[in-house]
Amino acid sequence: MAATAILGGTVIDTVSGSATENAAVVISGDRIVEAGPAGRVRVPVDAARIDARGAWLIPGLTDMHAHVRSPELLPLFLAHGVTAIRDVGGNLARGQLLRADLAAGRRVGPCLAIAGNILDGVPPLWPDISILVDTPERAEAAVRFLAAAGVDVIKVYNSVPERSLETIVRTAHELGLPVTGHVPRAITMTRALELGMDGLEHVRVTGREMLPADEAARIDFLPVRRREAMLWERFDLAWPQFDRLIERLAASGAYLDPTFVVDAAPLRTPEESARDEDMSRYPAWIAEAIDQSAAVRAAQTHAFQRVMETPPEVVAAAREGFRKRQRFIARCAEAGVRIVSGTDHWGPGEDLPGRGLQRELGYLADCGLDPLRVLQTSTIAAARALRREADLGSIEAGKLADIVLLDRDPLQDIRNVSAVRTVIHGGRVATPGELIAAPPAEPATPYAA
Repeated sequence: MAATAILGGTVIDTVSGSATENAAVVISGDRIVEAGPAGRVRVPVDAARIDARGAWLIPGLTDMHAHVRSPELLPLFLAHGVTAIRDVGGNLARGQLLRADLAAGRRVGPCLAIAGNILDGVPPLWPDISILVDTPERAEAAVRFLAAAGVDVIKVYNSVPERSLETIVRTAHELGLPVTGHVPRAITMTRALELGMDGLEHVRVTGREMLPADEAARIDFLPVRRREAMLWERFDLAWPQFDRLIERLAASGAYLDPTFVVDAAPLRTPEESARDEDMSRYPAWIAEAIDQSAAVRAAQTHAFQRVMETPPEVVAAAREGFRKRQRFIARCAEAGVRIVSGTDHWGPGEDLPGRGLQRELGYLADCGLDPLRVLQTSTIAAARALRREADLGSIEAGKLADIVLLDRDPLQDIRNVSAVRTVIHGGRVATPGELIAAPPAEPATPYAA
């Protein structure tokens, strides 16, 4: 099998933060076989050569919170340097087929981990992708069903009862699966950690964690964005309850995925929104596909959109709450909490596949995290959260050949991850322009409507 050698670039070690200039990386098939200073790496004489001079090499990025509803747009993840995604809530059968097609190379796109159907404790807002787990017995049956179907993670939603959550975590761990999701509204983040949740999606500190019981009861069950604005308007990060919560987060080893792009979307100015929605640099087929997908989503999720509205009277409080959450994450990072990065893409998060993750990394930088720590949230920390650190997260011999060549140094400014020159995914080399030049052909595998 012919090898490929990437020569002359600067390889960034996502574990230590060191940078090896004039490096060589040799790939055979879909794996890295050697990486290091050019003078120490044996480059096969017949290897195809990629000139990486003036480029910085990082591992492919991972979006830890996505919902794949438009498979034709999957190449956009790659074009923005995202080579792995975790779908934390979708139709199980469709996810199984899509994951298989991507793994076999029948479809162009990133590696895919799936949760399948989400678990919730009330008649669900998303009936087509949810399983009702209002009793411990149903909770255990649901986890065993999903595990038998080969999911990579179990996802819990807003209204899972405490006894059901306890059963979900116990059963999932027995079967070797992690549990991530929302902190159910009826319990606290602390209790979710005590029960053993492995990941927490969004920064969802319930009122009952911090406020008097009667005040918390009036707020915790309100629609999402009104609730979050009202809670964080009342929260004071100087309270000792926050000190204790951060200590528990760090001690638990759980992964926290802030998904700032979700909360920032409704707070953008008209000018920011116009800039973010500018599609002039992308082929026309992408805008057409997005419009079609948006129309379908709008028809299917009207109730959800109502839940996610930001009423005008809470916008000011929501903006200040957003800044407080960023300060909370800064304190978490300083305390050693494990942080990963995700977008909720095609959920409430709104941006192009992959570009949203670039923006999320910028929001993490705005928290005060240094560029290396931010880069780790989407590389080595994400790989560990996926339990795939043997394959992903760093540029090392034996790992998958998922490498992004950047024209600017991400350790100077993490927003430089947007300067993608070349993407190598599973050993296949492409430029962003090549990846999105035309709509990908549909594979022969049948998909459910």
